[in-house]
Amino acid sequence: MHLTDDTFLMKLPEAYRERRLVVGFSGGLDSTVLLHLCVVLRERGIIRSLEAIHINHGLSPNAAAWQAFCEAICHQWAVPLASRKVVVQRGAGDGLEASARTARYQQYDEVLQPGNCLLQAHHLNDQAETLIYRMVRGCGVHGLAAIPRERTLGAAMILRPLLDVSREAIHAYAQQHQLEWIEDESNQDITYDRNFLRHEVVPQLNRRWPGALNNLGRLAEDAADVAVLLDQVAEADLQQVLSVKDIPYHQGALVLDSACLISLTDYRQRNVIRHWLRSQGFPLPGRVVIQCILDELVSAVQDACPVVRWEGCEVRRHESAIVAMQPLRALPPFSCQLTLSVGCDLELPGNGRISAEYGEAGLSLGLVRSDVLGLSIGYRSDIVVAPFRLPGRTGRKSLKKWLNELAVPTWVRDRLPVLHRDGELVAIPGLLVNAEYAAAANEPSIAYRWQSPFGRQW
Repeated sequence: MHLTDDTFLMKLPEAYRERRLVVGFSGGLDSTVLLHLCVVLRERGIIRSLEAIHINHGLSPNAAAWQAFCEAICHQWAVPLASRKVVVQRGAGDGLEASARTARYQQYDEVLQPGNCLLQAHHLNDQAETLIYRMVRGCGVHGLAAIPRERTLGAAMILRPLLDVSREAIHAYAQQHQLEWIEDESNQDITYDRNFLRHEVVPQLNRRWPGALNNLGRLAEDAADVAVLLDQVAEADLQQVLSVKDIPYHQGALVLDSACLISLTDYRQRNVIRHWLRSQGFPLPGRVVIQCILDELVSAVQDACPVVRWEGCEVRRHESAIVAMQPLRALPPFSCQLTLSVGCDLELPGNGRISAEYGEAGLSLGLVRSDVLGLSIGYRSDIVVAPFRLPGRTGRKSLKKWLNELAVPTWVRDRLPVLHRDGELVAIPGLLVNAEYAAAANEPSIAYRWQSPFGRQW
C-alpha cells in the first residue's frame, strides 16, 4: 500500500476529525510519519485541533536528546507538545517493557480529556509481531485479536489509523518527504522478544510468503470480531448464572450459581467463566485450569469446599456459589488489648480493619467501658471457645455450629477477628455477639464491624 495524505485521510474516521487529536510522539520513524500526516491534514483544514505528547521514560542515555528532538520538530511544525518524564519500575514482575507501558498510559490518561482522541502509530508489522508473540506464548481468541484499531481509554479514545500500513510503506513516505527521525538503539537488541520477532521471524515469513503480514492482520481483525461475539454470548449467559446469594464478608462479589452454570453446554460454561474472571480483572488461566474449575468446583457435591488456584487468583466453592478472589496469604500472628473507640479504625495486618459505632444489637456499652471487662482482639486459634448462646436464642452451641448456621465460608473462619475476654468469646465483629455480653433492649450499645479484605476487590 502506497501511503499518502489522501490514503491516510480515508483511515481517519470523519467522527474524529473535529475532536482534539493528540499524537503519541516518540520521535521514531512511525510516530514522526503519523504526526507529519496529521500536520498535512491540518493544513488542508481537515483536522481542527492537533497536539502531541512525548513520554520520556529515562531508560536510555539518549532520552534527553530524544525529548529535545521531539520538541524541536513540534516547534518547527507548530504542534503544541506536552513532554512528560516518568519513572519506570525496573525489576517488576511483568518486565521492563510492560512497566514502561503502564507508566506511559498513566500519562496519557492524565493528558486526555473526555471526547479526546489519542493517535498511535502502530502499523501492520506491529500487528503481526504482536499476534505471533501471543500465539507462541499461548493465548485464546481475545489474545489473537492482538492490537485493536480503536478502544477507549477512560472517557477518551485511542485510534491507530496506520494499523493496516506496512513498515516499508511508512519508511517510503518518510524518505519521500525527507523526514528526520531518531533510532532507539534498544530496537536492535534481539534479547527482547518483540525485537527478535521483528528482526528474525517476521522478515523470514514475509520473504517466504509475501502476503503473510496482510493475512496475519486479517486474522487479528477476524479474531476481534469473534471475541466480541463470544463476549456478547458470555454476557447473556452471565446474567443467567450470576447468583444473588449473600455470602458473609463477600458483599459485592460476582458469584456464580453452580446449578445454573451446569445447565449450559460445556463450551458455554468455559466461555462464561473466562468472561466472569476477565470482568473482575483476574488473570485468565489456561484451558486445563478452566476444566479443573468445571470438574472440581461446579460438579462438586453441595457440602464440598474445593479450591482451584493459579497465579493471581483462586476460585472456591461455598454451598452452590462459585467465588473468585485473590490468593489467600498466611496471616501474621495478631493479638492486642482492644482500645478502639468510635470514629477510629484498627488495622489488622493483612486482614482488613475493625471499626466501632454506637447502635443496636451490639455489646453492652456499660460493660465495654468498664475496667473489669478488659477486651482483647485476636483470632479463633487464640482461644478455646466453649458453647455459648446468641441474643434471643435459648440453646447454646459451639462456635463451629453457629458458623455453619450463619453460612460463613470455610476459608473465612480462621481469619475472623475475635473479641474475647481472657479467652472467652465476646463477639465476632459484624457477625455475632455472645448473649452474656449483649446489650439489653433500649440499653446503649456499641457494635464492632469488620471491613474484611474479601470480595471483588480483595
